[in-house]
Amino acid sequence: MKRRISFLAAFALCSILSAKEITVSVGAGKNWKQKMPAQFAVWLEDEEGNYVHTLYVTKKTAKKSFIFSPKEGRPESLPVWYHASKNGGENFSAVAGDIDGEKSGGTKNDFDAVSSATPKGGVIFTAGLEDGKDFVIKAEFNTSFDYNDFYTKKNSGVNGQPSVIYSAKIPSDFSESSGEIILTFAGTGSLDGSDGNIHDESENLTTAKSIVKLVAVKAGK
Repeated sequence: MKRRISFLAAFALCSILSAKEITVSVGAGKNWKQKMPAQFAVWLEDEEGNYVHTLYVTKKTAKKSFIFSPKEGRPESLPVWYHASKNGGENFSAVAGDIDGEKSGGTKNDFDAVSSATPKGGVIFTAGLEDGKDFVIKAEFNTSFDYNDFYTKKNSGVNGQPSVIYSAKIPSDFSESSGEIILTFAGTGSLDGSDGNIHDESENLTTAKSIVKLVAVKAGK
């Protein structure tokens, strides 16, 4: 029994030593909350674009608890994250944050993410990052019913404008001396949720461009 405990302790120590902590800051833009609060997810991919795991996702999206939504929820809300996490086989209903940074019940085995309470002003959370590897961090945001002259109720359903995606590379040598990494706009998600591709269709966006003010990553707390 003592040998088993010693092994587990050594394994846990190695895991800690092989991981580094990052802090992700999501700053709310002026259209963070319109008719409905913004839904969003932050996740990691490897250099080849393979899904690694989710760092944070809003509770309504993870629990598929949209009003009058079908059983599968609303993939069009965050289609890039939805398809990536689904194909990655992750149980994204276990741990999720709401817009005020609270967590739903469940274990932490499926997610690396926790969130701090930052009501109406964005979210700041920490997560573990495996050391010695390059990653791509992606963040996807959407607000329902944000119609404009191009994305009307008739042609976009409850979605309004499509989701917006931001991304950045986190190099293997990322450290506290590296400063902040700022995620940049990468494109939009599928309007109807039918695919998980990032589309270059930003010319007709209006208020969706200002859902989020800034997404930044730094090493450490």
